[in-house]
Amino acid sequence: MNAGASYTLLGMTERMCLVLGLHVESTGFTIEEQANRRRVWWTMAFQNSHFSLAYDRPSITMVSQPEIPFDRKSMPGHRTYFETLCRVVSLALEVLRSRMYPETQEPRYHEIREYKQRIQRMLAEATPHLRHRDQCRSLAEHIERTELRLHSSYLLSVLCRVSLDRHSHLDEQRRALIREECISSLISTIDAFVELHEINSHCSRSWISLQRSIASAFLLAANDDSPQTWELIDRLEKVLADHVYADGDAEHNNRTDSAKHLSSSLRALREIRETFRSRKPVPSVNVSGPTTYSPVILPSPPSIDTTPNIPPNMVTAGGPMEDWNMRNILGRVSDVMLFPSMSGTSPVV
Repeated sequence: MNAGASYTLLGMTERMCLVLGLHVESTGFTIEEQANRRRVWWTMAFQNSHFSLAYDRPSITMVSQPEIPFDRKSMPGHRTYFETLCRVVSLALEVLRSRMYPETQEPRYHEIREYKQRIQRMLAEATPHLRHRDQCRSLAEHIERTELRLHSSYLLSVLCRVSLDRHSHLDEQRRALIREECISSLISTIDAFVELHEINSHCSRSWISLQRSIASAFLLAANDDSPQTWELIDRLEKVLADHVYADGDAEHNNRTDSAKHLSSSLRALREIRETFRSRKPVPSVNVSGPTTYSPVILPSPPSIDTTPNIPPNMVTAGGPMEDWNMRNILGRVSDVMLFPSMSGTSPVV
């Protein structure tokens, strides 16, 4: 649950994979050994791609990768969980590669639609229990279904986030369509995580699932002030509370590291709720449509203070002072989302 330590460990793991040559195909191994090498690499790539997407960090992982370890009997309509997840990760790496070039612009409307269609095809080719709840016959199948939904929804929300920027290149009609898709994907991400917790509370401790769900919650709250959103965030708060207070009445210093990190996320979510409840309508001039807030941007290591002291009577050009309170809360987010300060050290990148 320590993002800085995890980033360092994954950097070392990535280099070990490169030294072993797992990022390229080799004929010097048996079929079984080749499958194992591919599986290890894609497992690492899944975690590494999460950091690249969440913190906008470059990674060698996106440059070269081996084939997806499909089973010899694998076929459309019966792709396993790992095979389908690898396909989702492969698409994420493709998106990350497109961002490597300085001249790269924001994704265009047709590019976003194409990415969405590709994700839909990947899910449509998955085995039935990954697509339909009533096809699940075991606890493991339920977990795979919800995890796949969580990660595929999160990737789609990332692709659609350009629509949350009112200054994006999209025209209003297309921006509205993509924005609706983004909000729907954020909701699906959080809902899948809550369902995962209901299925098995231990599985909802997965650090990638936690980070993606918490980040989605802050972004959703900043862009959709609807009853459905707050009902969903209520459910997420209960999940986080289950983890934070799993040790009962133990003092904060005696709690587990994950509980300490998650407690700040839980506190920030509650502060956001109170901020919205205390807000009063303020007349605006020459402004049409609902107010939108800046999306959550997770800083790269080392973390910086994103909550500057602002005079209480200051009014920004984009809106009243009350918006600053919201942005400060979103800027702080939580220890579980931010990299810790590195005093005199730098992470492996």
